[in-house]
Amino acid sequence: MRGLRIGIGNPLRRDDGVAAVALHRIPADDNWRSLELIQLTPEVAAEFTGFDRVVFVDADAGEGCGVLLEAITEAGSEPLTHHSTPAAVVALARCLYGFSGIAEICRIPAEDFGYGEGLSARAEAMAEEAARLLSRS
Repeated sequence: MRGLRIGIGNPLRRDDGVAAVALHRIPADDNWRSLELIQLTPEVAAEFTGFDRVVFVDADAGEGCGVLLEAITEAGSEPLTHHSTPAAVVALARCLYGFSGIAEICRIPAEDFGYGEGLSARAEAMAEEAARLLSRS
């Protein structure tokens, strides 16, 4: 199985950059490719070609107590704009590029989205947890 991990977030907005940090902590694996984006756009759907599994990795401002890995099951109803949801991009990849694989999202709890670099202590710990989870799955 070949997989694609897509880290979403702006490293200049503190914890918003947690996905990239988590991806960098995953040991190299020839079966996986990683892609880091500041913002998710419809064009990313073309990247799904040749992959059996796609995992979006993103900061989550919710009150969750741990990292969540969940299936993406259906597309949202929002129009395609310069910013898209993972569900909308998956739907586009299925429609235009024949993607038939597994699509998931890894949500990493985060709290500080202010201007600046570096992660909060909580996001730092959650990046480590996410890297462990993603390297096992």
